[in-house]
Amino acid sequence: MHNFSALHRLAGDGAVVVSAPVADATAARTLNNASAPANGVAAAVKAHAESPMRARVAQPADAFGIAALIAQFTADGSLLPRSVADVMACIDSYVIVPSPNGEVLACAALFEYSPSLAEVGSVAVSKAAQGHGLGTVVVRAVERLARLRGHRELFAISLADHFFGHLGYRAATLDRYPEKIARYAVIAGNGVSLMPKRCFRKRLRAPRLFPRVANNTGLVSVPTVYHAKPRR
Repeated sequence: MHNFSALHRLAGDGAVVVSAPVADATAARTLNNASAPANGVAAAVKAHAESPMRARVAQPADAFGIAALIAQFTADGSLLPRSVADVMACIDSYVIVPSPNGEVLACAALFEYSPSLAEVGSVAVSKAAQGHGLGTVVVRAVERLARLRGHRELFAISLADHFFGHLGYRAATLDRYPEKIARYAVIAGNGVSLMPKRCFRKRLRAPRLFPRVANNTGLVSVPTVYHAKPRR
């Protein structure tokens, strides 16, 4: 597990922030005119229609919300279960899109296998917030986090072929990743049922030697990544 404060020292507070506007004006109008119940998630998505959606590195206070979001997709085998303790154990490897009141609308995680190899996992978007680009935002944020930590290859196990293909991932075979096969063996040994899924991979470019420093103006769409000024 990476030390959360060490990550702050590396890249400043809010080390990974990816932002994107709602897809287009039509989507924004649809949200504003929606007749869905005004629950917390729906209200948060409507708020995002008027401001950029951002992903940030998760904090300990986000662990319960992350575990609860992932749990929405475990019954059908789409995602592997993650307890609050599991999430807390690697909290600084998760990224989230929070609502204005702190609710977790989307999440993804960077699961590390070696200095050069990592997996994009636990990609989840609240059902009430789907269809507005949050999945892309969290995966792009995970990719940036992977670059910061020196990983050069990412893979994902998923049924979402079009989604990962759109993000530049190519089909691969699981045999390429014996580390994942070994982890699957442990999970299956613990009685967890595994749904057959497909494998995708992506090579990452090296990060900039001098990362861009963020300010509060000129936010643009994914995949631009912003960094807060480092602490002195």
